[in-house]
Amino acid sequence: MTSLILLSLCLLCWRDSLGQTDDPPQVKEAQVGETITLHCRSDKDGESNNKTLEWRIKKNTEKVIYRRGPDGLSEQDHELGERMSVDEHFTLEITNIRVQDEMIFICSVQDTKELWEHTVQLFVFKKPEPPEIVMTESNFRSTNDISELGSCTSVNGYPLPSITWYKNGIPLRDEQDKVVISSSVTEESSGLYTIKSMLSSSLQEDDDKAEIYCEVSYKSSTGHHMMESETKNITVLYPSRSVRLYQSFPAGPVKEGDNVKLKCEGDGTNPLDITYKRKDEEDSLGDGPFMILEKVTRSSSGTYECTGMDFDSSDQIMTAETELQVHFLDQPVFSQMSPIIVHPGDHLSVSCEANSSVEAETQWKHKGHIIAENSFLTLSHLTHAMSGKYTCAISLPSVPGLNVSKDLEIIVKGKPELSVSTKSIYVQENNTVNVTCKALGHPKATITWSANGTTSVITEGPEITSELSFKVTPELLDIGVVICKASNKMGNSEEKIQLYQSTPPISATTSSDMLTTPISENNTDVHRGGSHGVLIVVVIICILLLAILGAVLYFLYKKGRIPCGRSAKQDITKPGEKEQIVVEMKPDSPAEESVLLPGGQEKKPPGDQGEKYMDLRN
Repeated sequence: MTSLILLSLCLLCWRDSLGQTDDPPQVKEAQVGETITLHCRSDKDGESNNKTLEWRIKKNTEKVIYRRGPDGLSEQDHELGERMSVDEHFTLEITNIRVQDEMIFICSVQDTKELWEHTVQLFVFKKPEPPEIVMTESNFRSTNDISELGSCTSVNGYPLPSITWYKNGIPLRDEQDKVVISSSVTEESSGLYTIKSMLSSSLQEDDDKAEIYCEVSYKSSTGHHMMESETKNITVLYPSRSVRLYQSFPAGPVKEGDNVKLKCEGDGTNPLDITYKRKDEEDSLGDGPFMILEKVTRSSSGTYECTGMDFDSSDQIMTAETELQVHFLDQPVFSQMSPIIVHPGDHLSVSCEANSSVEAETQWKHKGHIIAENSFLTLSHLTHAMSGKYTCAISLPSVPGLNVSKDLEIIVKGKPELSVSTKSIYVQENNTVNVTCKALGHPKATITWSANGTTSVITEGPEITSELSFKVTPELLDIGVVICKASNKMGNSEEKIQLYQSTPPISATTSSDMLTTPISENNTDVHRGGSHGVLIVVVIICILLLAILGAVLYFLYKKGRIPCGRSAKQDITKPGEKEQIVVEMKPDSPAEESVLLPGGQEKKPPGDQGEKYMDLRN
């Protein structure tokens, strides 16, 4: 020991006598497969002819990998081989970095006066493969015993990564809550590590559907990182204490013709032996986790029952029931057979009923319009226009999609109802006029015109429309009317169109405007000749103007705005200058009166001989 100490002191003295200087150690990090360069930081790189330049590596022991002196290259490491090169500046380059390259690199420059060294610590990293989780079973039984659940493996990492287990997002710790985690590490020939972690634990009922995954943590040149595996769901098998039977499909009410799916399941996860039947019946309807009833009818309604047994845990028999109601809606039935034949003016009441599983709603429709919202259709004062199809639509509000409908034909039988486009019209001789006539009735009517012309007929159901285009002749003007007549087996109907001759006005009104101007039906003072009508209108206007003028003059006279002549006034106010004028009215009865106008004779007292006089002088 004393000799080693003395040797060390001698080496220190020797190095000091050479004037050795060292740079602070440098850290270099690289990923596997990369290329790195290590610089030798000499202050006199350009004057290396008289120097000895050396690269050494130090792992367990120190070893020279490159030396160059005044006599040239004297040594080069064969372990790094072709992956290593040194340039004229004594820079070391290593390609395709491996895990084994993680070591200390020492660069030294020595001349006759001093020794200079530079140290580089190289760290190598390799990102591991994503972790892979494998469960030992697809289903696990509920137990207090600890059993292996699965393993998590991550390969080809460096330095050695670590694995953490998670359940429902919470990390699991070894020997905590009956959890055991063990790991194994394998070093590959490449120097990379494979780590495998095994998870063991006891499982209870509340662990069913738990989410398990693992996480690998590793270090690289950029810091600490982690990767997660896929998530696995744990299925824990435990016995059922009861079963439940329910309608799985359809989700809403069931109607006739539907396929119904009944499902029976327990409150545990152990597989059950399940059978189905109708309540109070012995015949089995099927077995398994569910049962299909195809195209159910109203007779399928009733109570269904399932029986479940768990042979792995006990021989206990569990039963459950459910009620199935199949809704139905029969075709409507009318109180009277279709078609129903009535006559104009009649009253009709028809009911529409349908057998159904629940309360139904009824609507009557005619020509796309709702006319009643109950089961009774009531029609009063029937007309031909009320003929046609009436639809009875019945639905179940509580069962969407279940509805029926039926048509009822109502025929109003009678002579045709007739209408024309106009009752009267102005026409001019030799002009062409178009008029229309519509007939509605049953049996279907035929239409004829009293005037000759071109006709076109349109038939829509019980309605016939006839359009007449005729030329106005002197004979038609003399007759003054065009007659439309409709006939069927029940009788005849006719309508008249009055023709009035018109004189074209001087204004910009066209002859066609005059031809299509109808006359009011109530105008009985208009004569057939157009000139006579104009003359009467002129006379009436003159009379009205004279009446207005007289009213104005009388009003001005009463206000004193129009003075009377002096001589005229004296004739009235001075008695004796003119003969007395008496106007006497002698009725057969004494109640009649006489009027005395002023004159030169003596005024008689009123009441003489039972007569009455009125003095108009004042």
